[in-house]
Amino acid sequence: MRMAIREDIKDRVQQATDIVRLIGEQVALRPKGKEFAGLCPFHDDKNPSMQVSPAKQIYKCFSCGAGGDAFSFVMNYHKMNFPEAIKHLAERAGIEVEEQAAGFGDQGSGPSERKRISGANAQAMEFFRALLKHPEHGQTARDYIDRRGISPEMVADFQIGYAPDGWDGLVQMIEHKGWERDGYELAGLVSQRDSGGYYDRLRHRLIFPIFDAIGRPIAFGGRKIREEDEPKYLNSPETKLFNKSATLYGLHLAKKPIIDSKTAVIVEGYTDVIACHQGGARNVVATLGTALTSEHVGELRRYAEKVVLIFDPDEAGQKAADRAVELFLTGDMDVAIAVLPDGLDPADLMAQDNGPQRWDEAVGSAQDALAYQFNRLSEQMDGATTLTGRQKLADAYLTRLAQLGLARAGAIRRSLVVQRLAGMLHMGEQAVSELLISKTEAARRAPRNAPRTSPQPSDADIPVGEYGQFMESGESEEYVPVEVASADSRRRLKALELAERQVIGCLIRDNQRFGQALSDGRTFDEAVSAADFVSPENRRLFERLFDRLAAGEAVTLAGLLGDLAVNGEQDLSDILTQTDADVDAATGGRFDQVGQAFALAAQALLDHHREAQYRQHKQTLAAGGDAEGVDPDGLDSAQLLRRMIEHRRDNPSPVRIARVGK
Repeated sequence: MRMAIREDIKDRVQQATDIVRLIGEQVALRPKGKEFAGLCPFHDDKNPSMQVSPAKQIYKCFSCGAGGDAFSFVMNYHKMNFPEAIKHLAERAGIEVEEQAAGFGDQGSGPSERKRISGANAQAMEFFRALLKHPEHGQTARDYIDRRGISPEMVADFQIGYAPDGWDGLVQMIEHKGWERDGYELAGLVSQRDSGGYYDRLRHRLIFPIFDAIGRPIAFGGRKIREEDEPKYLNSPETKLFNKSATLYGLHLAKKPIIDSKTAVIVEGYTDVIACHQGGARNVVATLGTALTSEHVGELRRYAEKVVLIFDPDEAGQKAADRAVELFLTGDMDVAIAVLPDGLDPADLMAQDNGPQRWDEAVGSAQDALAYQFNRLSEQMDGATTLTGRQKLADAYLTRLAQLGLARAGAIRRSLVVQRLAGMLHMGEQAVSELLISKTEAARRAPRNAPRTSPQPSDADIPVGEYGQFMESGESEEYVPVEVASADSRRRLKALELAERQVIGCLIRDNQRFGQALSDGRTFDEAVSAADFVSPENRRLFERLFDRLAAGEAVTLAGLLGDLAVNGEQDLSDILTQTDADVDAATGGRFDQVGQAFALAAQALLDHHREAQYRQHKQTLAAGGDAEGVDPDGLDSAQLLRRMIEHRRDNPSPVRIARVGK
């Protein structure tokens, strides 16, 4: 359903938003020519595959295909709908937007579950913050904060609050304010009693709101104040907004310092993060009562090149560090383990007069993860009293490395592991490599009877500006679905889809091409329709473009991307940004080459259309025509045959079209 968003408001917000700065707040970007490159946040990107263009104000991932403008980035990255995205960007740019005036006040379907949870969290956070400031009810919590040495600035930055000492403080506020209770239940803030009524889940606790990447409260952590209360920490349950295994506490404040320093430091708890930020170490985050997960790793890789792990020196901390090393071992990040002096935790260290200096020294001298893990293994082997015991330790560790996928690690990192293992085990590097290979061989071996598949051709296999024949298959020369087509047929189909995208991209780059004369004397708008497109997605996009150009509207890349964002058509946004990249590839970014690139691509569409008609006529002739002895165009067999001969005379073979500029 198309939303009635006022164009002037959409355009103002779009023009006020610098997409490089917007995306740079979420992903570390590095200059690359006239553009910027970074790891794509929409797939597990190993190398910087996403490019951001400041001139065009678009982003494009050349690995997973994601692309669009500022609106689509915010919608996809932060899981917002368009009204939420435009309000977020408007607030970010200092533009006041009234919902009804903008045209997105009431969409008629009611708030989604995500929105109900988000609204409840925001109201609850303000309730908890107000209780902390209350002269009477918040005194105990303020005393606790003073004892922990948390400054008023940190209380404000992390928006710390207090849950009252009673069963239904929040429940009463919900009823008094007339708030919708459903959102609070979904958020896990209140629960229903078996005997009827509702109660607060967080009671007499210091409240640490947990925020997403842009500072919206998605959950809460409650720390007990009375010693007899259990558990020590009580967190919100997982919801549509909150995935504990993918969330890092404090990231909304630490993100920029992490990007600037290229280093993320991970500690264990809320107060450790706050103490570090208070001491000036702002690139610090924490996991939420879980071991470090692959989802945490994926999140951090967007911002940092190095991660320093800090855990308590007890046995549980050592196991957590081991688990973290495992996750990073075959990754693309540098990982180090820091041991704080005197067995102190971060909060106690930062409380010392020279705490920040000692912190910097500890983090700066952090031992790389491989050295840390090998040293621990070496200590275990030194403690083994028998040769058999040492052998079992070594064998178990090699098996562990194999299971972690060390064979898939980069050559340099794999070589370093093998080298260190060889030195520790007093074995040759070749022998260690062979042991690792033997332990991974079974897991890597594909089933003998597994069907073999041909690799799918990519657009990189298609010469720019060359399209060739659509496809023929055996004697029948009929269309073959992509799923069962030969590799060559698929290549030809992808070439035609490339031509379709170049036509779209050229029309957007230069709207005047819509009336350009083609080789058969007809203008483009007369000769080509959406029905001539073989890709359903390209066809849908062309229909939007055709309607606007036919109505005499000026069409721009930014304007069309904005329209697609309004309707939540991210699939078409991905294709639209790809059409722009295809035109750049065909023209070298030169506007004076757009006309030639357009003519070649349009000609490929005409050639395909004629070839399709030829195949249809041939099939009709082979079948003896329909019941009347004529084909669907009203031609008898003799006329059909003459048309086919003329077609082959005029088109003796599928012709490859030369590249632009040849």
